[in-house]
Amino acid sequence: METSYKTIFDRFSIYLLGLFISPILFGVFMAIYSIIAFQDSWSFGPTVLVVALYSWPFFGFGAFPISLFIDFSARMKDRPNWVKALIYAGSGGIAGLIAGVIFYDLFSMIFMFLFGMVGGVIHHVVLLLIKKLIKS
Repeated sequence: METSYKTIFDRFSIYLLGLFISPILFGVFMAIYSIIAFQDSWSFGPTVLVVALYSWPFFGFGAFPISLFIDFSARMKDRPNWVKALIYAGSGGIAGLIAGVIFYDLFSMIFMFLFGMVGGVIHHVVLLLIKKLIKS
């Protein structure tokens, strides 16, 4: 009984770690995008912080349950990684559209959809890297 709780905690902790790393990497991506597209409208650090803080609820309430479903569902368990990446991108795009509705005047809906897709793929890659680092 004790080992089953440890196994569940170990699996769950991977996703919690990904929940805290993904918004930061998404903030880094958005800061680099901001520097390239807008010739550094803010400096790098504050952009990363603001984007990470604003995107953390979307990762927490959107990407976290979806990633648990994708990795523990019987239908999704045997799918290749590119199919899982497409599912993460699609669900991230939907989260981006929801963010576009919430933050209506900041960005257009197309950009929010694309940013959400990038965020979903970033979360997928982060989870893959964490799993590979912990297994080795």
